[in-house]
Amino acid sequence: MDSFSKEALAKLQVSCNKYYVYRLIDPRTFETFYVGKGCDNRVFQHAKEVDELIKKGGTKEKEDELSLKAQQIKDIINAGKEVICLIHRWGLTEDEAFEVEAALIDVYPGLTNIQSGHGSDYGVITAEDFEKLANITEYDEPEEDYIIIKTSQEAVNKAGSLYEATRSSWRANLDKASKYKYVLSVINGMVKEVYTVDETNGWVKQGDRIAFNGTECKVDSLLALKGKLIPAKYRQRGAAYPFMYKKQ
Repeated sequence: MDSFSKEALAKLQVSCNKYYVYRLIDPRTFETFYVGKGCDNRVFQHAKEVDELIKKGGTKEKEDELSLKAQQIKDIINAGKEVICLIHRWGLTEDEAFEVEAALIDVYPGLTNIQSGHGSDYGVITAEDFEKLANITEYDEPEEDYIIIKTSQEAVNKAGSLYEATRSSWRANLDKASKYKYVLSVINGMVKEVYTVDETNGWVKQGDRIAFNGTECKVDSLLALKGKLIPAKYRQRGAAYPFMYKKQ
């Protein structure tokens, strides 16, 4: 199966809430290897793209560039099997889909997702850290413009460092992001680090996403933000996407 019928598509768009959250499952092990959100036939697109590459006799260079997700799909197809596509929750708004997707990514270890969740301010946290969080104050907006990138401790563990978990890989406009010199790395609403983006090779393309190269910030007014909460306007339930520009 590689697409929904018209009747199924119509049902997915119940009450005009057309988004759903899905899981991709390896039929060889019955383990979930990818969690995503989308609408229409998005759940089938991953396998279709890899299948088309295989049929076109993709070059060695192309294969070397495959993501972990694509490589696993390729292995499944080469084994003569099909990816199991499971709709986990449907009839959602986009904001609701972001939240459900982030929660699922938190509970399924070993996923091939490039990003670990969506840096939800309501994500996984120990009771002890939650108690500390309740006693932290928000920072006052500095004069400098910045980008907030929300990550998670799980992403840090997987990437090997806070910097690597923060710097990539984000769906955002390269031209717009390039106008910003500073990045706040945030976990559970708290500023963990502030980075200064390199002047010469700062924001760069990374496939269909972007990433930055930078160093720890030395600006006193921005260093003062570390250990404080981002303001409430960045922590609202509707502000689920982890890449956010400073609000004026």
